[in-house]
Amino acid sequence: MIQISMTNITESKELLMKISEHCENSMQNKEYSNLSKLPYKVMTFVNSMNWRMKECGEAALLLLESDYTHPALMLIRSAMENAAIIISLADVIDDVIERKNVSAEIDKKLMLLLFGNNYRKDDPFIGIDDTLYKAERIGKHVKRAEVLYPGFQRYYSYLCEFVHPNYDGVSQSYSVLHIDEDYTTFGPNLKSSHELYDAFTITLVLALSIYLDQIQSIEDNLENFIHLCDIDIVKTMANDK
Repeated sequence: MIQISMTNITESKELLMKISEHCENSMQNKEYSNLSKLPYKVMTFVNSMNWRMKECGEAALLLLESDYTHPALMLIRSAMENAAIIISLADVIDDVIERKNVSAEIDKKLMLLLFGNNYRKDDPFIGIDDTLYKAERIGKHVKRAEVLYPGFQRYYSYLCEFVHPNYDGVSQSYSVLHIDEDYTTFGPNLKSSHELYDAFTITLVLALSIYLDQIQSIEDNLENFIHLCDIDIVKTMANDK
């Protein structure tokens, strides 16, 4: 079991190295288009997400290798959410290319990805402008991921059971009942020798693999997306004359 788990960890490290290759330190605001702002919005989200996934995955591995399995599950679940949300972005780009048209909904979807939040309008800590885009529930993105990658939602749900303070996340993870001896012991149970350890580590591999697959898809389609966005701006300018 340990050998298989280490294989999953090794594969995760390799995937993270590939994701790191996509991490940019900066970009010019008009680097992708002098006409349309949509490519900038796409790549701002992509570049930010790449760093988020890199840190998330690396931190999860540090915890796993230090035998802090349960805290690592919180980050692995986050990695699954990263994969789900990047699928939604890839869908936006695919929709433009398939329709060969940039609808008003495209900008709205991009703004929602960039600025979506669940703050209250009466929250005195923030400005009202920060509440213009209400974030969609992550479950919606997870369901979409399930369509493309059957089993995604099931793995995500398993992680939620351990991340939440439910039975698996508390009693199952931190206590053992010794019925015959009539006593209970406490402490971390989810060590690398645990029967579910392989399932946990393969889920990290799954999240990183899907994320990398979708990032590659976005980059492959980016040129066509930019071209269609620029055409849309030119048409709009011509119609306004």
